[in-house]
Amino acid sequence: MANLRDTYGNSGPTGYTMNFFSVSAAGAKDAWLASPFFSTYEPVRYLTDRGCRVKLLVRLCSITPPPIIRQALNDPNVTLRYFTDRSFHAKLYIVDDVALVGSANLTNAGLMTNREVSVVLQRGRDAGFDDLPAMFNQYWEYASVMTSEVCSRYEQAFRLIGKPIEEQAFQAHLENLVGAASPPNAKVGSELVSARRSFIQSLRQKYDEELIPAFREVERVFVETGQRRPEFADGDPEIELGRFLGWLRIARAPADDWKSTALADEPERKKRTLHYLGEWSAVADTTAGDMFNAEREVANINRLRTAFSSVETIEALTYDELFDALISVHAFYDRLRFVAGGLPGLRAEFGAKNTLSAIKKTLTYLLHGPGTALERAYDCIYNESHRLAGFGEAGVMEFLGWMDTDRPPINGRTMKALRFLGFDVKE
Repeated sequence: MANLRDTYGNSGPTGYTMNFFSVSAAGAKDAWLASPFFSTYEPVRYLTDRGCRVKLLVRLCSITPPPIIRQALNDPNVTLRYFTDRSFHAKLYIVDDVALVGSANLTNAGLMTNREVSVVLQRGRDAGFDDLPAMFNQYWEYASVMTSEVCSRYEQAFRLIGKPIEEQAFQAHLENLVGAASPPNAKVGSELVSARRSFIQSLRQKYDEELIPAFREVERVFVETGQRRPEFADGDPEIELGRFLGWLRIARAPADDWKSTALADEPERKKRTLHYLGEWSAVADTTAGDMFNAEREVANINRLRTAFSSVETIEALTYDELFDALISVHAFYDRLRFVAGGLPGLRAEFGAKNTLSAIKKTLTYLLHGPGTALERAYDCIYNESHRLAGFGEAGVMEFLGWMDTDRPPINGRTMKALRFLGFDVKE
């Protein structure tokens, strides 16, 4: 690669490590960056400003400030994971077919002023390059997924401790708030990840790294058009967008048609999204054979949000009030397909399988309980003490999305519609 050195040492004669990122960013498609200390966004910006997709792995510690974590979270081209354990010490930067390995962290000092030593390896030229993607991937699979909620807890850790110092006490304080995340072989038995943590990680990867970014990308295109259907104009855009994706799945991707569409890059996904948004704006029937009462969608979601807005409002609900609000969740309403007797049949069945106190307990915990939203969602999907009969993953995650401003409503239809638009997402 032109202008790329074989070594960097942070001086005029040896070259500055920052230059590796500015040079390698030209035409880059994918970058995998691992650094325990992360305090400057400039090397990441070199890449993402040119459309490069970045997997970023850092350590949460006193050298990595919360604002830069928030900045990475807000960058649509960045997927962020983290460790908390001080044993994570790798500095590995892979940009397409070149890699930088050495002592430099993603800090101004590490990239510009400290006397570091870093070596460039290239695919096809240096045999050592071939082992690096697998090394990065091993770390990546063990790392925890960064979310807005985890970032808020990280910010809280900094506020509570005052001026943090780099010591074991800060790590313990941090892990008390966000949980421990250790790289493989950090300690004896670290390879044995608990089943609960493993399932929560899989939920974060599925929703926070795949589905939510895909939903937000469609949302940006939707907002850019500035077009709203009149029957949804009184609600927030998320309500109409959710309805659009449901309509897209039923009207344009029936049966297994959603599976047969080729995956696409961002420009092609935008082209497809604009095409179907144009059809959506002009279509007369937004229900498209769906049994859901789409005409009252805005009122239904507003009622849902009011009914479950607090512990007190949930506790005051009768069963019928609770049920009438809960059927605004499409994934729950969809259970009509499996129940005899229509809506009265579903009302009777759900009440027979779950006591009113159990329903209130679970939904209160899901929306207002301790821990992160994904931890609570996991418990409501898999844990017998919280799980409700007839209210599975799709219902839990869509309901959580309608109620949590940080999470969009995602159900099975949403996933299939996003896949139909070309996103690499899984059910």
